[in-house]
Amino acid sequence: MSQKKGKADKKPCNDDGAALILDYLRKQNRPYSAIDISSNLHNKVTKAYAAKALRELHQNKEVEGRVAGKQTVYHALQDSSDEATTGVIANLDEEIKQLEENLTTLKNNEKNARAELVTIRSKPLLSELRQDIDRLEKEKDSMLARLDEFHGRDSSVQVSPKEQAEVEREWKRWQKQVIVRRRICRDMWMKCSEVVSEGMTREELWESLGLEGDCKW
Repeated sequence: MSQKKGKADKKPCNDDGAALILDYLRKQNRPYSAIDISSNLHNKVTKAYAAKALRELHQNKEVEGRVAGKQTVYHALQDSSDEATTGVIANLDEEIKQLEENLTTLKNNEKNARAELVTIRSKPLLSELRQDIDRLEKEKDSMLARLDEFHGRDSSVQVSPKEQAEVEREWKRWQKQVIVRRRICRDMWMKCSEVVSEGMTREELWESLGLEGDCKW
């Protein structure tokens, strides 16, 4: 009667089995016992073979082992090239800190630049100021003509106090507008004249911009 043959252990050759176990431990990066490894590798290595291979790997200082209860667990040793030294970490922390400070500075610069841009955009253009001045000059001349007309009328022509008050009120209002516009124009001119090109006088800049009147405010 022939003897029954037991199931043959499914295990690779020694080198392949040890390499398989070592690769598994490195990928998982956590401790396992021989039983766990055999089970997790779906019995590609037997428990007995896993225990033997782990002991050999431990002797060769390729894995670290420690006793946990009634069994020994092993974990892979990281290559020294993969370990960041304290000095490297400190340098990285310092670099990160410096970059964060630079980022804060850049954000503040951006905020200031945007605020300055808003201020510049809120000011009227030089061409608009010239148009406003021309318009105000014409309105002023018109108002002066009306006043001359009223003051030059024959005494027999009566002007009601209400009408006269209205004209004078309009005159004062436009006088204020002229003063405000003149101040704006003066401020704009002072800004422009601060950056006069070398070899050019303020008077030449005034004429090159097509401005009328005296450039000396």
